[in-house]
Amino acid sequence: MQIRILAAAAALLLVAGHALAIEKITFPTRIGTVVFPHKKHQEALGQCRGCHEKGPGRIEGFDKVLAHGRGCKGCHEELKKGPTRCNGCHNGK
Repeated sequence: MQIRILAAAAALLLVAGHALAIEKITFPTRIGTVVFPHKKHQEALGQCRGCHEKGPGRIEGFDKVLAHGRGCKGCHEELKKGPTRCNGCHNGK
């Protein structure tokens, strides 16, 4: 019985997470604002743990080094999908 309750709770959190996902997140930078289509990424990846290793919310330690390294750019290179050049993410001033 407890396993069914836990499974139902997990399923509910997954569905609620997708429904309540932030549409877009904006990062102002020195070379132009980055508008991150969060909900689009969440729907494409189908899960949160790929980016949010510790659960929902702000990604601990997220900065330009992470974004340009194993984070955004690294994922785009690995999946061969999405921008990998500066102007692909940074909209010039």
